[in-house]
Amino acid sequence: MKDIRMNRGDNSGDQYLECEEVELQEDKYAGIIKLKKPPRNSISSWLIDAIYNKIDSYENNSRISSIIITSGIRRVFCDGVDQDELFGSWISGLVAEKNYDRFIRAHEMFLEIENCRKPLIAALNGVTIGAGLELALLCDIRIASEISFFCLPEAKPELGIIPGLGGTIRLTKVIGVSRAKEMLFSGKMIRGKTALEWGLVKTLVPAKEVLNESIEFARKLAKNNDISIENMKKCINYAVDHDTRKGIEYEVELFAEMIRVKLAEKNSSVRTA
Repeated sequence: MKDIRMNRGDNSGDQYLECEEVELQEDKYAGIIKLKKPPRNSISSWLIDAIYNKIDSYENNSRISSIIITSGIRRVFCDGVDQDELFGSWISGLVAEKNYDRFIRAHEMFLEIENCRKPLIAALNGVTIGAGLELALLCDIRIASEISFFCLPEAKPELGIIPGLGGTIRLTKVIGVSRAKEMLFSGKMIRGKTALEWGLVKTLVPAKEVLNESIEFARKLAKNNDISIENMKKCINYAVDHDTRKGIEYEVELFAEMIRVKLAEKNSSVRTA
């Protein structure tokens, strides 16, 4: 992943992460990233940097086959952006100067996370709103607790802004234009059952089982070919942003390359025998 961190040399966001690796099968692990920034995991640029660093590390670890992002705080995944930073004098000064570099870099980091080669699983154990939902939308699979709820509240009078980390774009791609407009324009909160019906999450489980369910899903993926999953993810993400013909061309290119590698491996094994 690109070195586009917003606070280079300052790793203070690392204190808000707890990470571990769980064995899925022989020599295959899930990398688990737990947000733990009391009281409700508000997202700052430093926390984004820390998440980005850890995902980068896991992406380059050949033993990690899936990455799970979850929360170490009971009943809350993330309640949104750190408003002290967003509305502080520093950011206000940058906006007044029309210096948008930090905003652009934040988006670039989210794009890099979204296109991580490894499958990303969001284990959502509760409140998932604002920037927390935008983070969850980067993941390939979202597994949520039955008590979870979701909201992009930026249109509410107390905020009066718009989502700043791709929420208008990614939410629309996941649940469709009409439902996205309903959520965004009204700041509507939806509960887990509705999120499941709308395709925002894959499944609902009891709150205590969210992480275990996510690990079990990662274990299922670990039984399959990592390169196949990686290239499928590339094809899907490419297709979302391009027309069908270009998507087919991209798929053919990756398919042909994988066939070439398979044939080379087969020929090599024949010569060895």
